[in-house]
Amino acid sequence: MQKVGLTGGIGSGKTTVAKLFEMLGVPVFYADLEAHRIRSEPAIFEELVRHFGTNILTENQIDKHKLATLIFNDSDALTWTNNLIHPLVIKEFEEWYGNQKKENPKFVIMESALIFEAKLEHLFDKIIVVDAPEDLRISRVMNRENISKQEVLQRINRQISADEKRQKADVIIQNDERHSLIEQVSNLCKNVLQLYKS
Repeated sequence: MQKVGLTGGIGSGKTTVAKLFEMLGVPVFYADLEAHRIRSEPAIFEELVRHFGTNILTENQIDKHKLATLIFNDSDALTWTNNLIHPLVIKEFEEWYGNQKKENPKFVIMESALIFEAKLEHLFDKIIVVDAPEDLRISRVMNRENISKQEVLQRINRQISADEKRQKADVIIQNDERHSLIEQVSNLCKNVLQLYKS
């Protein structure tokens, strides 16, 4: 059972692609959602508040926008947070992967924004990158999160460039509103050996 990483820059639409794979019967582990859940666990919550202070809270809950603004403006803060959260996410993924074996799918997917940034490539047999033009990505994130273009660009600049992601990819899915997403995902599911070409 192969492990496939699914990633892409912010606003590329990787979660939409992951949901299409899931609709077509491929098990998907959503690493970013898992990270969000882990941040709410009492011990991790306390560690984050101890490190960053109560300014990351809204109504005594971690405000993901406040935390994102803080860590995307401070590389040390981003590294510290990733070092705290990522090992726990990977542990959950490995447990989840073990549970999928009884169903014996051809492959499973882990969807994560930071596969390359966190140097997690070694976990996967192959990696799919969802790609989209930068102006479209910016527009999507501004509309989705109600933040400024400058804030979106700050987040983009904290990630590996789209060019580097494309170079590292085994498969690229185009999410540019000109190519059919469902067709691309469906073709990968039907011709799964594309993922394992040498």
